[in-house]
Amino acid sequence: MAQTRAQARTQARHVLAVDGNALGHRAYRSAETELEAGDQRPLVTGAVVSMLATTWVHGPYDAVLVGFDHATNRRKLLAPEYKANRPPTPPALTASLQRLRSDLAACGFEIVEHDGAEADDVMAAAVDACTARGWRCDVLSSDRDLTALVTEGVRLLRPRARFADLSVEDVDRVRAAYGVGPDRYVELAALRGDASDGLQGAHGIGPKTAAKLLRTYGSIAALYAALPDLPPRLEASLREARDRVERNLLLMAPVPHLEVDADALAVATVDPERVLGVLEPLGLGGAARRFERAMAAPPPPPLAPHPAGDEEPLAPDPVLRPTGPHVGEQEQLF
Repeated sequence: MAQTRAQARTQARHVLAVDGNALGHRAYRSAETELEAGDQRPLVTGAVVSMLATTWVHGPYDAVLVGFDHATNRRKLLAPEYKANRPPTPPALTASLQRLRSDLAACGFEIVEHDGAEADDVMAAAVDACTARGWRCDVLSSDRDLTALVTEGVRLLRPRARFADLSVEDVDRVRAAYGVGPDRYVELAALRGDASDGLQGAHGIGPKTAAKLLRTYGSIAALYAALPDLPPRLEASLREARDRVERNLLLMAPVPHLEVDADALAVATVDPERVLGVLEPLGLGGAARRFERAMAAPPPPPLAPHPAGDEEPLAPDPVLRPTGPHVGEQEQLF
């Protein structure tokens, strides 16, 4: 007898929340040569499904949710410098991401996109929905910003140079790698800045100094309250950067109050036959069968704890540089 929604809501689940844009970009780069040579198959879709197959060893998962960026980005509207350093998105990549949405939806995965928000924001909403129901959630993304979502029931699965070499980041590993817990990661990033998003932090304050300050004072608010007690050069840097740091906090925080349909996730299933039925006619049967084999494989033994030193080492903090211009007054983002 099919379970009711009420029955499903009482059962613990393990959800895989996927950053569709991050994986789609990676898949596009891996298939770019074939696409430019005229291959008409949706190779990005096949590559992403193969990535999900590789990830399955960290499950198994009861449901897969895939979040995507909306075409309108409210952060860019508020702060023109946000991601302004990135080259324009190639039209072929945009088309591949649109096709990826429809193909994954046809495969039975939950596709989520919200007006003005990014995939990161969808990941945060998915984590909130899972946590509220006592479910476990793994977030699959190459974006370090999602480190902030890690809790006792939430892990970040972050691909490295080889996709199969996933970094499995839990609370202990985050603390060992960054010197602060996940709940302080956004504040660390706000102080340090994020070059990949075109956001400057406080000049001369890198990840090690930022972590030490947060361990000492507990939060950015408390740090700024204690400015007179700091060494003069550090005080001057933080004082000059205050607008930038506060703007970074605003831009790096997830969009609040987004919804993910937890009832739909409660009854969602992952059907490898459906995946095969969608992908085989597209010439992607190999990816579908790889996914099917991954689902059928027995669960592996638990992962051994990672040594604290296996992550990329934090770069040394730079020498204090001359101060730059202020960003300006703060505005409400959402």
